[in-house]
Amino acid sequence: MTTATNIIDTTKEFLDRGYSHDFRNDGGTLHDVTVDRQIDLQDIHVDAAYRFELSPDSTDASNFYAITDRKHGTKGLLIDAFDLLEATGETPLSSLLSKTQEQRRDDDAEAPTRFGLRKVAKAEFGADPDRYVLRIGFPDFPACPFGESYSMLGFDTAEQTYVWLATKILRDDRLVRVPFQCAEIPDND
Repeated sequence: MTTATNIIDTTKEFLDRGYSHDFRNDGGTLHDVTVDRQIDLQDIHVDAAYRFELSPDSTDASNFYAITDRKHGTKGLLIDAFDLLEATGETPLSSLLSKTQEQRRDDDAEAPTRFGLRKVAKAEFGADPDRYVLRIGFPDFPACPFGESYSMLGFDTAEQTYVWLATKILRDDRLVRVPFQCAEIPDND
C-alpha cells in the first residue's frame, strides 16, 4: 500500500522498493522492455494498481501498475500515463490489470500543468483543433518525470512548445499525429 497521492511520487516510491524493470503493453500482452522479453500472463502478479483521476468526471486519468514476473523474479512498472490501455479493447492483460485497481484523485489535478507541461483541456482543443498536434518519437521531448522518455507528446504550434493533452483529445479524430521520420503512428482507438 502506498501513501503517495500522485503518480510521480508513487513511481518514485516503487522504484525505491526495487521495481526496476520497464513493462509495456504490447498489443494486449506484457513486454519487459528492460530485458526485451514477453511475459506470460500466468507469470504476472499485480502487486499494486492505481488509477489517478485528474478530473472529477474521470475523463482524464493515468494508470499505474507495480508487477512481479514470478517466472523470472523481476519486478517492474507499467505506467499508462495517457490512459490508453482500455483503448486497446478488452484483452486478457487489461482484464487482469483492472481487477485490482484502486482509484485515487491526483493531488495535482487542479493544476493547469501536468508533469511540468501546460495542460490543454478538451474545450481548449475544441476551440482551435488545428493549433495542436501529437508528436511521436521526437528527439527534443522534455525529460519525463518517471526517469524514462516520452514516446509521444502534444505540441502547441502557435506557441511552439510541448503541452500535455487531456486523454479525450488523444481519442479525437481531429488531432493530427506527426511522427518523427519513421516512427509508428498509434491509432485513435
